[in-house]
Amino acid sequence: MLMNLVYWLLCILIGAIPAVLVYWSDKHKELKVKWLPALLRWITLSATAALLLAPAFSTEKNEEEKPIIIWLQDNSSSIKKALGQDTTAYKQELEKIIKDLEKEHEVVRLGFGAQLQNDSIFNYQQPLTDISAALNLALDRYEDRNIGALVLASDGVYNQGADPHFLNFKKPVPVYSLALGDSTAPWDAQVKRVLANKVVSKGSSFEIIVDLAAEKLSGQHTVLSLEQGGHTLSQKKVSISRNQFFQTLSFETTAKGSGLQKYSVVLAPLKDEQNTFNNRMDFFVEVIAEEIKILLIAEGPHPDIGAIRNALEALPNYKLDIHYADKLPNNIQDYQMVIAYQLPARQPLSLPEDMPVWYIIGHQSNLPLFNQQQNALHISGLSSPNAVLPVLNNGFSYFTLPENIREVLQKMPPLYAPNGKYSARGQVLFQQQLGNIETQQALWVIQSGTPAVAVLAGEGIWRWRQYEYKNFKQHAVVDALIQQTVSLLQSKRDQRRFRVYLDKYLLNENEPVYLFAELRNENGELFNQPEVGISLTDSMGNEWKGQFEKSGNSYRLNPGLLSSGTWSYRSTVRYNNQTEVAQGSFTIAAIPLEDLRQHSDFNLLSLIASQTEGAFFTRDNMSDISTTLSQNPNIKPVLHSHTAYQSLVDLRWWFAFILLTAAAEWGLRKYWNLN
Repeated sequence: MLMNLVYWLLCILIGAIPAVLVYWSDKHKELKVKWLPALLRWITLSATAALLLAPAFSTEKNEEEKPIIIWLQDNSSSIKKALGQDTTAYKQELEKIIKDLEKEHEVVRLGFGAQLQNDSIFNYQQPLTDISAALNLALDRYEDRNIGALVLASDGVYNQGADPHFLNFKKPVPVYSLALGDSTAPWDAQVKRVLANKVVSKGSSFEIIVDLAAEKLSGQHTVLSLEQGGHTLSQKKVSISRNQFFQTLSFETTAKGSGLQKYSVVLAPLKDEQNTFNNRMDFFVEVIAEEIKILLIAEGPHPDIGAIRNALEALPNYKLDIHYADKLPNNIQDYQMVIAYQLPARQPLSLPEDMPVWYIIGHQSNLPLFNQQQNALHISGLSSPNAVLPVLNNGFSYFTLPENIREVLQKMPPLYAPNGKYSARGQVLFQQQLGNIETQQALWVIQSGTPAVAVLAGEGIWRWRQYEYKNFKQHAVVDALIQQTVSLLQSKRDQRRFRVYLDKYLLNENEPVYLFAELRNENGELFNQPEVGISLTDSMGNEWKGQFEKSGNSYRLNPGLLSSGTWSYRSTVRYNNQTEVAQGSFTIAAIPLEDLRQHSDFNLLSLIASQTEGAFFTRDNMSDISTTLSQNPNIKPVLHSHTAYQSLVDLRWWFAFILLTAAAEWGLRKYWNLN
């Protein structure tokens, strides 16, 4: 304020000095208004001085931001069944509610199913429903705005993504649930779940566990069949003893053939059953003839070793042998990879030169020896360990991460890693977070090459498995991280010069397919100069041809969504005047996920509303949504204050004003014949 006053006084003074001289010159002349030319000169020169000095003047401006109401509309195909013939009436009533809300709020309309969408949110054609992802993506999109509330209009049925029971918003936002459809369970018997090993050895026996459920069919009898290739392998009778029925049955069969084998469990339809889509469930088991041997070497017992063993036991083709450092086997060369737990410790670890190794660092690890043993990660420091949390590196691309990994990581306890300076040369999966500070220091790093090396720079992964089970009732994410790391490392010892692989060989028909290719030179190093072609052929003989795109030092291809069935692939590359060929197959299962459940889940929607301090509505009282939102004292406008700067140079009328006063003085002088 003081600077503005000094500025204007200076401009007035600059204009006043010439004006006084003009007046002194004109006062002895015969003029009617002797002071007028001097006044015009003073105004002109003061305004010109103000323009030339050109400061920026600050002003405080206040802007009011209305609260945003996000209307999140379930646009999946199950909603069309839930609304029946009432889709037009529902849309009209919804438009009326939104019109009332827009008087005091800004309303954003978004649709969701398998993905979030802005347009055509009332056609109900999305083939999948991911409620958790929709809620989080909608809130992330407007996280910098004044979000008042989110209205979730859905039937509560989800078939993709994380469990909405475990929502974890970045900041609290009330969710107002609008339940659509009918929550009354129909007469229905269904195959709820099938558990079987994904990979089994050829000729071995394996167990298949089937969970069955039935509603309102007490006293009826049916048959559960296990089928393969159109043949019935086994059958079991099912007697439904009560209206809310649940039973677990098991089959045991022998793995025959090789490659990906399709099995089905089929529940014979019952009288009065209204939904038979969920009476059948297909699953696939990969039958392999070879066994992959993994050697785990440790300095001594530790709970982490049990966690790794439990994770790898889910893969029957993996045989894990555990030895301590003082009693190593003589046939290390026969193993596909080594897990060095808290080694090297007392002495260097002697391994074959081409052996892939996963180092896991702990309090017994000898860091100077570890740094000499490999070059994926260098750690300088010998002080006490830090408690560090994992931070996911978004640029990691060596393997596909579990869908809900971020939700699981938020619940993980810390690992204990050496306190020191880290230098990573491989690709980082996790970085370290110390307290609330995210660092650039690697926690989990993988280095591709010959040999391939992975490093987990902390101990305590057994606690991760415990906490995942505590919070999510499963070990899927932690086990997948262990399995994927082992799978990647052992595959690097594959002596084939050219190979094509998928991160998964059984996909849903709504899931995109990703294929990867690797080409190695004479030194075993990855490179991708030559073009790689591929042809995909479905079970009907239809062929799709394309080329891999180059990604890093390897190849990647996404042919998009493919039709259901078994697809075979044949890929070729020309290198050193030789043609390398890789071929295999994968299966896309046709699973009508939106038809598996035909009644709404009001309990889930009510729980989401109560957990977020929102409210629960149905079609009967949905007209109360606008009133309830308007009466919420926490949903209110936000006043944003900011300083705006204005320079006289930006004001065009200021130039016109100077020109006008100068022209007026010139005109008067011409009129009065003054010099």
